[in-house]
Amino acid sequence: MNNALKVAVLTVLTTAFYAYVGHMVPQKITYPPESAELESDMTTEQMVKVGGEIVATKGTCLACHTIGSDKPGRFPDLGGIGARAGTRKSGMDDVGYLAESLYEPNAFIVDGFNPGMIAPSKPPVSLTDSEILTVIAYLQSLGGTPTVTMQTKLKYAGQSPGPAAPGPRPTSLAGSPGAALDGAQLMQNYACVTCHKVDTPEKLIGPSLYDVGSRMSTAKLYESIMDPDASVAEGFPPGVMIATLRATQFYDKVTASELKTIVTYLAARKGKG
Repeated sequence: MNNALKVAVLTVLTTAFYAYVGHMVPQKITYPPESAELESDMTTEQMVKVGGEIVATKGTCLACHTIGSDKPGRFPDLGGIGARAGTRKSGMDDVGYLAESLYEPNAFIVDGFNPGMIAPSKPPVSLTDSEILTVIAYLQSLGGTPTVTMQTKLKYAGQSPGPAAPGPRPTSLAGSPGAALDGAQLMQNYACVTCHKVDTPEKLIGPSLYDVGSRMSTAKLYESIMDPDASVAEGFPPGVMIATLRATQFYDKVTASELKTIVTYLAARKGKG
């Protein structure tokens, strides 16, 4: 085979590969809404229903918490939390404790569990203050009596950034047409570093990516992003990464080029050993 033919074959194969990768990125996926339409006159009963839906969808709470299980997940089981919440911290009632748990989850760590929970009031989940009120109502209902209303004032109100305002899909995350981002920037912008350490071997919500390039092939890296539950790192629960990526609309936003850049960046993470 002469050189010209080799180059032609290589070009065709390369084009086909990246076309395949492009098709791997789902073009239309149903996600929890970026912001629930919450009426200010909702009853507490209605709040409980909405809060339960948020816990199971946008809040991604069930990726790490169970409800009524004797085998809790990465974080405490929520069964009966409505009855326990008011006894967790001296001088703090159930509403105060549940609010703190949602805005500052690492302020109090239940015995037997480790810190590391991401505040659902902050990115990548970004629940609004109103959504958090409904989640509190739902959590109160788990073994207790819901007392919050849509008019309940929490000391954290105003701290939640909420979801970004909807707008056209940008040409690049940098905001300027044609501006290409490197892997580290994309990891920051897609909030990957919220759950993963990249430069050190420390664990967060997910395993460290410090030496992931020495542990995974390029193909495996693509799979770990596009189908996270196909292979889950030992000691970590399934469902967390896929729920987070869906909640943040990663699959709807990432381009094939950005995906390739992220994978190339991760493939280069070999650790220091």
